[in-house]
Amino acid sequence: MIIIIKLDVKHESTHMTFSDDAPPAHAVDISTELPCAPDRLWHAVTTPAGVNAELMPLIRMSFPEADLGLADAPLDQPLFGSWIFLFGLIPFDRHVFVIHEVGPGHFVETSHSLLQKLWRHERRLTATEHGTVLRDTVTVVPRIGSTSTLTNFVVRAIFRHRHRRLQALYPAA
Repeated sequence: MIIIIKLDVKHESTHMTFSDDAPPAHAVDISTELPCAPDRLWHAVTTPAGVNAELMPLIRMSFPEADLGLADAPLDQPLFGSWIFLFGLIPFDRHVFVIHEVGPGHFVETSHSLLQKLWRHERRLTATEHGTVLRDTVTVVPRIGSTSTLTNFVVRAIFRHRHRRLQALYPAA
C-alpha cells in the first residue's frame, strides 16, 4: 500500500492516495515560495551548512570534509555515509547518500539507511515572479513494515520543519 501525502505549508492541507499494488512507501510533497533567486537559493540548500540550517535543532547530519559538489557527483553509487543526530547530539541512523540525478535547480537522491530501505528525495527549484518555489518530494520505504505509521509522521514533521526554517532563513522583505 502506498500512502502519498501532499502538504502545502501555506494552507496546511493534506491529501492521501492509497494503492494496494505496490510495496509499502510513504511520500511527502511540500512546496514553499521563497523571496530569493533560484541560483542563490540552490547554492545555500545544497551545502552541508545549508542542509543543517534547515534541519536544526531537530536533526543534524554529518558530512565529509570535502566539498560535496553535486554537479560533479558520480551518479547511482554511494557518495558518502552520514550519521543522523537527533537534536544534533544523539546518533539514531546512518544514511548512505546516492545521487541519482542532478541538473540546474534540481536533484534526485536515492539513498538508504539503517532504518530506511529507500529514501528518495527530489528537490526542485522553480523561478517565479516573486522568487523561487522550492519543492521537496520524499518517498520512504522503511526496513521494518510495522514502523510505517511512525515513519510517515516523522518524515512529514521533518519536512514541515525544514520548510518553516527556510521561510525564517529567507523572509519576505
